Amino acid sequence: MKYTKIMVLLFVLCFAIGCSKNAPVASPSATESANPALEWLAKAQTAAQKMEKYAFELQLNQKLSGTEEADRSDVEINMQGRVERNPLKLDQTIKSTIDGEASTLRAIVVPDAYYMYLPEYEEWSKLSKEVAADNVATLSDFQVNPEQALLEIQGLGKTLTAEQDGQVITVRYDGIGPEAANYLGGLLESTLGLSSEQSSILDSLEVQKLKVLVTLDAEHYWPLSYRVESDLTLELDPGKKTAIIETLAGTYSKHNISSAITVPKEALNALDPSEIDEQLKLE
Repeated sequence: MKYTKIMVLLFVLCFAIGCSKNAPVASPSATESANPALEWLAKAQTAAQKMEKYAFELQLNQKLSGTEEADRSDVEINMQGRVERNPLKLDQTIKSTIDGEASTLRAIVVPDAYYMYLPEYEEWSKLSKEVAADNVATLSDFQVNPEQALLEIQGLGKTLTAEQDGQVITVRYDGIGPEAANYLGGLLESTLGLSSEQSSILDSLEVQKLKVLVTLDAEHYWPLSYRVESDLTLELDPGKKTAIIETLAGTYSKHNISSAITVPKEALNALDPSEIDEQLKLE
């Protein structure tokens, strides 16, 4: 498959489940307001906007299979991190296994800087300001903009259901209607690393299964966890169907009480590419 390996590598470096849009929180229409799930999600979006800092975990399991061996890929990605949102700071560790090859990456984002640490090289590196800005722009909504991620789920509409058990509200979706294809289209642009030029690939999307589960705190309304399971086919190469089974799941914790994000001294001493080039010129 032409795209798969490159897509996965891009995903690991700058996981993007849809670019952060800072869209306004939606209010259910008069018709939709009778649906408790939509009401809960609207409240959760408002509460998420007030999450100034938090810890998170995120897991992606993705299995691609096609008619040829080159069309097959198994991906497992696990993230753990903390976020501060004003200004944006992120400290996360990404552990990935791609077709049996394991790797670990730590990334720290602070205003005007993006640091990475690869344990196998035992050293920090710093991205150029231009590349850092591009990567920050494509951070996942599930990571740094949970209200937007909830808004996208709210777009699944009136087929969403909700139930309360003690202090936890569970919102669910299970279907394969047009709303499922629309939601998965946005999700796949990111998890498959599709560029704007490749977005036409989504025209071949056929959804066999979409299950979405979100849990919310009944007292504070903020999100606690999410899980998105999908089974679908796409033509990543014209005329060749690729089956994709994907599970995306994650949690939020330590709402507004997570520890402060600081940059290690070793990272602060790392040179960005422009400084390295300048040193080489002087030599």
